[in-house]
Formats: sequence, structure tokens, C-alpha cells
Amino acid sequence: MTAEAGRKRRASVRYIIGGQVIFHTGSPDSCGGLVNIGQYGMLVRTQVQVPEGTEFRIGLTVEGYPNPLQCDGQVVGAKQDLLAVKLLRESEGMIHLLQWLGRENVPWTGLDTLHSEQAILSLVPAPPEQSPSGAQAERNELEALLPFIEAMG
Repeated sequence: MTAEAGRKRRASVRYIIGGQVIFHTGSPDSCGGLVNIGQYGMLVRTQVQVPEGTEFRIGLTVEGYPNPLQCDGQVVGAKQDLLAVKLLRESEGMIHLLQWLGRENVPWTGLDTLHSEQAILSLVPAPPEQSPSGAQAERNELEALLPFIEAMG
């Protein structure tokens, strides 16, 4: 992982939520448990040893979320029973999942809370030009909450 990629990942929101992850690395498929997930990747607990640099297709179900996801990932770190997986492409399904996690107030972490709060706001879709009411009201509400979130540390 490059230093720039590491800074980008650490400055993004990572939601702490459980789920099931299936690695399509060959036959048979391997599985693991989701530890956290964010815009750039996920942390997975598994007993399967996957070498760094390995690219694979991922099947993902998240607790409480109605839609399973498919995405492409690459192992960027492995330690004991944990795999750090970088997402190779942005998908609309992942964007919807992250928006849902934010709306559901799922606990999150990130080393740079200012950037994390900005990332949360960036997940709120911009209102369509013809009808700004609903999305703009939600964005205004989130912006009003920022000082309280900052005060919580």
C-alpha cells in the first residue's frame, strides 16, 4: 500500500458492522466475517491465508442491509486472522450501502475526524436542481450536527 493510499484510507469513514464475506479466489470459495467497511476497502476476519497482492471477486452481505453486494478487491495486508482488502473499483451498490450505514447511525471510526465528517456529508447525494427540498434538508441537518460530533471527540 502506498503512503498516499494509506492516508486516504485512514482519513475515510470505516463503519464497524458485521457481515459475511465470500472470496471467489478459486474452488472452493473461502469465507470470512466483516469487521469494518468503508469507501476504499474492508477489514475481514478469516482463517484463510490469502497472500498480499491477490485480487479476487467478493460477495458481501451486511447485517441488516437487504441487498447482497459483489465487488472486486485486492489484499493489501494480512496479519494473523485479519485481511485488509482494498476495493479496486467504486460501485453504485457500495455507495448505496455506505449511505444506508450513515442513515442507520452505524458506529464508525477514522483517524481524522474532520475528514471523516466531511466524508459522511459527501455521501449525502446532492439534491436534484428541480427539487432541492428533501436532500438539502438532510444535508443541512448533518451540517448542523458537525459541531456536536467534533465536541464528542
